Amino acid sequence: MTTVTRTLQADVPESLHFICQAMGFVRADLWRRFGALGTVGKSANEVRKEISAARWYMDLPVDGTLRNETTKDIVNDLLLYKAAAKQKVRKAIAARTSDEAERKRLDALLRKDQWLADNFLHREMRKHFRHGKSQVANQFVVRSDKYRTEIVDGRLVIVIQMAKRYGEALRLATTSSGKNVSLSGRNLRIIVKNGFSEIHYATAKERGRPCGHQVLGIDKGYTEAFTDSDGVAHGTAFGPVLKAYSDKTSVTGKARNKLHALEKKHREAGRTAKADHIRFCNLGRIKIDVRKERTRKQLRTIAYQSAQSIVDKAAVVISEDLTAPIAKKQAWKRYNRRMGAWAKAVLAEALDSVCMQRQAEHCLVNAAYPSQMDSTTGLLEGKRVGDRFYRANGDVLQADHNAALNVLARYVDTGITRFTPYQEVRRLLLARSPAQLSVKGHELQAKAYQPCADQSPVQVCTGL
Repeated sequence: MTTVTRTLQADVPESLHFICQAMGFVRADLWRRFGALGTVGKSANEVRKEISAARWYMDLPVDGTLRNETTKDIVNDLLLYKAAAKQKVRKAIAARTSDEAERKRLDALLRKDQWLADNFLHREMRKHFRHGKSQVANQFVVRSDKYRTEIVDGRLVIVIQMAKRYGEALRLATTSSGKNVSLSGRNLRIIVKNGFSEIHYATAKERGRPCGHQVLGIDKGYTEAFTDSDGVAHGTAFGPVLKAYSDKTSVTGKARNKLHALEKKHREAGRTAKADHIRFCNLGRIKIDVRKERTRKQLRTIAYQSAQSIVDKAAVVISEDLTAPIAKKQAWKRYNRRMGAWAKAVLAEALDSVCMQRQAEHCLVNAAYPSQMDSTTGLLEGKRVGDRFYRANGDVLQADHNAALNVLARYVDTGITRFTPYQEVRRLLLARSPAQLSVKGHELQAKAYQPCADQSPVQVCTGL
């Protein structure tokens, strides 16, 4: 059984905006005070005690329980941000030294929150744990014992109780009938956006249907969401949806830049009314935000459907660890624009969530060079061009299938761990290769025979 977040939609009473603005001030102020070194060596309880003792927000005209629960949520966000930075620093520790004693020493300092005592750790934490700031002013948290529910005219109504001096109880009329909605013992997060409020709550989700029995390697793609080591593509609509959205956004952005320049020109010339008209009528973000949200929901649906079809076959799912950015000297700007970090994140989230729900195992392996290796020989030879992988002997493989097979093979490769630096991975792969390949600097890849792109893989392999 897993815990998931569900959402209810409701109206927006007038007093809701004031509470959100007040909590937005608290959130921004706490990030300003504790966004970096303010939490060093302190637990969540110690930070909250410091806030309570200082009495910074006691004069805010907001119910105390709403203020306290929202403050607790903000402090947890601060510490979660620091924990995420520490995870990246642990990778840097593994890349810095192979001395096990030194690694343990650095890891102990990091775990005890004493990273200021070591110059290397301090430098890495400054890089990944930058001083945060917040402009979020549209949400707050309600404690589980400070609201009740009613059914009015067939609709679920949530009544948030507040001290009398702060006004009447806040009533949120939802669009739900209340069927299959269990709020008992759950905190609520109220978020106001686009003219309505969202009520987020946690609930238990029953275990899904049984998983499969195979061990599958997965290549996360762009044209399709995933390709498994059996050669099956999952989520073939992922690429077209992402491409259409990104290209449309690019065209819109270029047009908006021209309008921005035109608005600036009119304003500088003293035509203020014309400039204000352009800003009000042509430079809004309502349609842009709606398009973005719609596309994200489409991609999320495709990703989860693809993950379900994978787990239908597999009990162990192996994929690349793509949490670290892949550095390139000449980045393909159009690809980077289309395949943003949020698109890659939804693929990883879908695999994690579905595997957890259906009791399958999701394992991450090192992401260095699986697309450049020949899955038939296991060597760093051949060349990938688009959806084709050209082997050194002239044969052609489907590139994503080839990468998925390499990901599967890396699962049992004891020489390459998940955190092995890519330079070391390259050295190990070249060391396994024939003398000509390893000594002459990967010459076989440059000399690999590349058949005509007009020929299909069947034609190339058969010589037709």
